[in-house]
Amino acid sequence: MVRSRGAAVVRRESSKGQGPAWAPGESQAGGMRFKPSIFFKLLLFILPLVCLPIAIVGYLAIQASVERVNHLVRQEQMVQVEAAAQKINDVFHNCRTDLGTITGLPLLEDFNLARTFRLEAEARFNRDNIQRLFLDFLDRTPFYWQLRYLDRQGRELIKVRRGQIFPPLDDQAGQAFFRQASALPAGQTYFSPLVNSPARGGYVVHSALSSHDAYGKSTGLVVIDLDFEKIIQIVRSIHAGQQGYGFLVDQQGRNIVHPHAPPYTYGPESGEASLRSLLADMTAGGAGWQRYTFQNQEKVAAYAPIPAMSWSLGATIPVTEFRQEADAIQRRVIQVVVVALILAVGGVSILSYNLLKPVRSLVTATNRMARGDLAQEIPVRSRDELGELTQSFNRMVRNLARIQNELVRSEKLVSLGRLSAGVAHEIRNPLNAMAGAIVHLQRRRPEDPLIAEYTKLVAEEIDRLAQFVTDFLYFARQAPPRLVPTNLNDLVVSVQNLFQAQAQRQGIHFHSLLDQALPALELDPHQMEQVLVNLVVNAMDALPQGGEVTFTTAWQAPGPGLGQGGEVRLSVEDNGVGIPPENLDAVFDPFFTSKETGTGLGLTLSLGIVESHGGTLEVHSRPGQGTRMTICLPFRAGQPREVQGEA
Repeated sequence: MVRSRGAAVVRRESSKGQGPAWAPGESQAGGMRFKPSIFFKLLLFILPLVCLPIAIVGYLAIQASVERVNHLVRQEQMVQVEAAAQKINDVFHNCRTDLGTITGLPLLEDFNLARTFRLEAEARFNRDNIQRLFLDFLDRTPFYWQLRYLDRQGRELIKVRRGQIFPPLDDQAGQAFFRQASALPAGQTYFSPLVNSPARGGYVVHSALSSHDAYGKSTGLVVIDLDFEKIIQIVRSIHAGQQGYGFLVDQQGRNIVHPHAPPYTYGPESGEASLRSLLADMTAGGAGWQRYTFQNQEKVAAYAPIPAMSWSLGATIPVTEFRQEADAIQRRVIQVVVVALILAVGGVSILSYNLLKPVRSLVTATNRMARGDLAQEIPVRSRDELGELTQSFNRMVRNLARIQNELVRSEKLVSLGRLSAGVAHEIRNPLNAMAGAIVHLQRRRPEDPLIAEYTKLVAEEIDRLAQFVTDFLYFARQAPPRLVPTNLNDLVVSVQNLFQAQAQRQGIHFHSLLDQALPALELDPHQMEQVLVNLVVNAMDALPQGGEVTFTTAWQAPGPGLGQGGEVRLSVEDNGVGIPPENLDAVFDPFFTSKETGTGLGLTLSLGIVESHGGTLEVHSRPGQGTRMTICLPFRAGQPREVQGEA
C-alpha cells in the first residue's frame, strides 16, 4: 500500500513537471537507507570460502613444519650422540679385552720364570716377543699411547710406544694408579682418572690389570695408557648447530671433556636445579633428551651412556638456535599465506566487480523503467545466461510499452501501478536466479584474462574439494597393502577355482600359461585377489555365448626401463566382444560402465590397488576379438628369488 501510494506520487509529480522522482534508496524525508548490494553480498559469501581454507591450511602447515623440524633436529642430535658414545664405549671395552688377552698369554709367565731363575738369554727372548706383541696392539688401534709391563715392586720392565721401545726406566711404585690397581682383586681392570702427561703433551688414562703365575700369585701389572686426546677429538667432532657442542661427564656428574673448561671443573653443584636433574639422569645410565639452564642460558641436550666406564656423553645446543629453523619456516609459511590472502581478496573483488557489470546495467535499466522510461533497450553483449536474461528483460520492456499505449489514460495509470508492483516481483525472481548464473560465467568468459585468471583459482579450489569428497567416499576405505611373500601362480589358481563352476555353466574355459620360474612377490594377497576377481568377472561378462579366458604369468629379467629387479607380468585375456575404441580411455574412470547393473568402480579400484603396489594396469582390446588386461608388478632386488610351485 505504501509503495503504491509512493509510486502514484512519483507519477503525479513527473506528470506535472514539478521535480524529479525520488531516487532509489531515499526516504520521503530525503534520508539514505543502507541497502547491501549484490557485490557486497558476493564478497561476504566468497571471501570466507577462499580465505578460511587458506588460513587453516597455513596454520596447520606451520604447526606440522615446526613439529617436524623439532623432531628432525632432536633425532639428528640423538643419532650423533649415540654414535659417538658407542665409539667411546668400544675403546674402553676393547681395552679391557686386550688387557685380559695379554695377561692370559704364557709369554708373561715365561718371562717372569726366566727372570726368577736368571736365565738371561731366555728372558731377553721373551722380552723381545712381548715388545713385538705390544707393538702389534699399538698398531691395531690409534687410541693406545703406550703399553707397559711392571713388576710387583712397580719397576717398568717393558715400555713400548708407537714405533718406540724403551729400556726399563721409571719406578712407578709411588704412583697412585699403581697402588690402586695392585690392590684390586684378581681379574678386575683398573681405570685411572684423567692424567695430564707431559710426555704425551695431553691427557691420558691409565688402565691396568694384574698378571698371575700358575699358583695365582701376582707377578706384576700390564698397563695400557689410553690416549685420551683421541677421545676428546671424538667428543669435539659432534656438531650441534652453530653454538652447540659435545661434553662428557663421569659417573659422579663431573665434566671430563668440555670445550670451555678443563676436566673436573663443573659438576652437579655448579648449576641450577635443571642442570642437576640432567646430570642425575645422565649418571643413572639412561639415554634421552632434556631441557636445562646453564649459566643463565636455556639449552637442550641429548645424552647417551658409555656403559664400559659408567660415563655419559651429551650434545647441547641453545634453545634459541634450536628454534631458528622452525621460526624461519614459520615466517615463510606466514608470508605465503598473507600473499595468498591478498591475492584471494583482490581476485574475488575484481571477479565480483566484472561479473556484476551486466547486473548493474539491468539495475540501471530497471530504475529507468520504474521512472516510466520504456523507450530504450539494453544492448545484448553476450550469449550466456546473462545475455538471455537481458533479452528477456528487453522483451518484457517492449511488452510493457505496448500494453501502456493500449490502455485508457486514466485507467492505465492505475493499472500500471499495479503492474509495476507485479513486474518488480517478477524481476526479483530473475535477479535471484542471476546469482546462480554468475557461477557459470567463469566458464563463459574465457576471453577476459582477469576473469580467467581469478576464476581459475576459485574453480581449482572447488574442483579440489569436490574431488577430495569423491576420493574419500570411494577410496578412503582402501587400506595400504600389507606386503607378504606371495605365490602369484597359486593366487591365480585360487581365483580360477572360485569361478570354475560358474564358468562351466556359461560355457567358458580357463587356460593357464603360468611361468613356473616366477619369483615370489611382496604383495597383499587379499587386495591382489580382489583385482583378479574384478578382471575375471569382466572377462566372463564379455563372453555371453561362452569362450576362453587365458591366464598368463611371466617374469622379465632386469633391463632398460624394468628396474634393478625386473618385473612380473600377469595378464587375463578373453576372446569376447571387446571394448569400443571410444570407450578405451574411460574404462578406468569412476562410474563409467557399459553394464546395466554395474557401478563402474571395479576397474577404478583395481587400478588403485595395483598402483599402491608400485605397478601398472594396462588394457588392450579390439571390438569382436577380445580384451587383454595386463598387470605389471616390479620385482625388487631384495625379494627372495625362489621358484614358485606348480600351478
